[in-house]
Amino acid sequence: MVPNGVRRLLIVGNGALAMSPNGGAYVNSHTGRLLVDLKDQGLRSTYAAPVTRYDANASLLDFDLHASGIATLGWRSRPAARLLPSAAKLVRGIGGASWVYIFFPGSLGNFAARTCRYLNRPYGLYVRGGKYAETTASRNVLSDAKFALTVSPSIHSDLKSYCACVGTIRPMVALDEGDRFVRPARQSPPATWRLLFVGRLEAEKGIRELIAAAEVLSRDGLSFTLRLVGGGPLYRDIGADLDAGRIRANVELAGLVSDPVALMREYEQANLFVFPTYHEGFPRVLYEAMIKSLPIITTMVGGIPGRMTDAENCVAIEARSSDAIVDGVRRAVGDLALLNRIAAAGLKTVTDVLVNLKPHTELLLERISRPH
Repeated sequence: MVPNGVRRLLIVGNGALAMSPNGGAYVNSHTGRLLVDLKDQGLRSTYAAPVTRYDANASLLDFDLHASGIATLGWRSRPAARLLPSAAKLVRGIGGASWVYIFFPGSLGNFAARTCRYLNRPYGLYVRGGKYAETTASRNVLSDAKFALTVSPSIHSDLKSYCACVGTIRPMVALDEGDRFVRPARQSPPATWRLLFVGRLEAEKGIRELIAAAEVLSRDGLSFTLRLVGGGPLYRDIGADLDAGRIRANVELAGLVSDPVALMREYEQANLFVFPTYHEGFPRVLYEAMIKSLPIITTMVGGIPGRMTDAENCVAIEARSSDAIVDGVRRAVGDLALLNRIAAAGLKTVTDVLVNLKPHTELLLERISRPH
């Protein structure tokens, strides 16, 4: 049901809006489902973000908003001459909204929030990453927000230092009880360990350290494969290294896997999920690994410690360290009891989250219904 007094909701994203020649406007499927859910509740919403070119072969932006009847507000911020007209377009969009919901942090989010304050428009925040309070400007954005939503309990707790109204939502993942995969307890090690990474192949996901760790583990004689699923700025470099033989044969470059069934199969077929990211909110891929009861090795950054605990439902490692990855893998493969324990506990963690937390749409509608 549309909240009283909410004529139009403007959602300011922190990614890109991929435009295709045939008029499509693409975002990631999780954001797309949120917007469709809001539409199904009768709320008129518009998604605002910088425009990029749609590439069907190299993008996770695969949900067409226009095909679903969702309005968009897009602009090109390059070349530099487009910056002022683009800013003016967003300002007009905020001026025409009765509520603004900002994906935060990011420079766009900061600009949108300052504009809301200037135009006296109420705004809420969807806090996704770990760098949300690093500057005075960001802290001011948090304190002036009418509410903030997040998927991480640890981020929730910290946000309460800045914002009076904070809520934790069910993660925006297309998972349910039907995705549960109960992995049999391992009684012996496999002949070849199958390590898996899913995410953008970029430096801040710890990809360089992960490959360096794979080289060490290979030299040490561990029988394993490391499968990298995803695209990103390092995809071509890694491919070139594989072609030139500069990376040992243990590494497999799978590329982007956009089909949900095929992606879930990647988790089911793996023995270990390794995620050495530098910073996060709470990553979707950890939920995907846990629902497949796949043992996880992860850094404890951003919102990850809000749900993950070393030796309980994961093996925790230090960020920015290939040695830490090596030690984490050795620890995991050398202790089958530990692996079985964190696999079962991870499945329980994600099941509890899906059962006990309100969906994003429901809590968002509750918050914008409150007087402000």
